[in-house]
Amino acid sequence: MIKKICDFLAGWKMTLVGGSFLLASFVLPRFGFADSAQLAWFTVVLCGLPLLYLAIWRIIHNKGISKISSALLISMAMLAAICIGDLFAAGEVAFIMAIGALLEDMTTQRAKKGLKKLLSLTPENARLVRDNQAIMIPVEEIQKGDCLRVLSLASSKGFSSFNGMK
Repeated sequence: MIKKICDFLAGWKMTLVGGSFLLASFVLPRFGFADSAQLAWFTVVLCGLPLLYLAIWRIIHNKGISKISSALLISMAMLAAICIGDLFAAGEVAFIMAIGALLEDMTTQRAKKGLKKLLSLTPENARLVRDNQAIMIPVEEIQKGDCLRVLSLASSKGFSSFNGMK
């Protein structure tokens, strides 16, 4: 149940809500709303709780040095800021790390998608050269020492020979 809540809080929508509260806790006191600085608590909870959960999960489940993670260090910084009374700094640390985690996840997803596209380009057949003739065979049948013809768009003849698989 806690994991589902943290997964919900770790999304873009709740991170932006947390950022809005953080912005309000910064701007509103400058307009005379002194108690509005407490709005940073919402950011600490919305953006910091998933990090704290991840840090605790890694401490319990990971072995050795992998217990120490950025989530643990950020959670410690966030708790330290709360202890010294700098609630805005605690919310700021939590918000920045939540944005970073979301960007990291996006980058990972794009890289996975790119790798899947690249793997889909793997040819199913190869041109095996025997007695100056190219024979189409499944790539699984290529053996070490086979002479293969590799088509290249850069070649002036439209193809070049490559004696690979040595």
